Amino acid sequence: MFSGLAFNSKAQPGIPGNQSQVVADSSQLIANEIIKSEIPVLVDFWAPWCGPCRFLNPIIQELEKEFAGKVRFMKVNVDVHRSIAAYFEVRSIPVVFIVNKKVVVQAIMGLQPKEVYVNALKEVLAAPSPAETPSPKNADK
Repeated sequence: MFSGLAFNSKAQPGIPGNQSQVVADSSQLIANEIIKSEIPVLVDFWAPWCGPCRFLNPIIQELEKEFAGKVRFMKVNVDVHRSIAAYFEVRSIPVVFIVNKKVVVQAIMGLQPKEVYVNALKEVLAAPSPAETPSPKNADK
């Protein structure tokens, strides 16, 4: 289901009120939204019981307003969407991945100041589109 996604060497998973937001209700919807997006996707992995996740939410909402139309935002509840969390090798939350053209180009672990997310998004938007690369799970093949 997730074979269309890839990771670059810079950001590998497990290491280190806006229309653009999607709170996905199925793993297939999440995969489709990420894979088919023509613009970068910020994926926020969270859980309702996670205190730092609750502190990150207002930051993400501010980013949605600032980057409206340039970045798509998705929130993935790791308790509900275990297959997505497993695919991205999520080991702790909160964690944010920025995916561009099916490639994870940024990984931000833990709760960080807003500037960290802003700078990551600006960097992704300024960079040329990444070439698709093999997933690290398939790199040895």
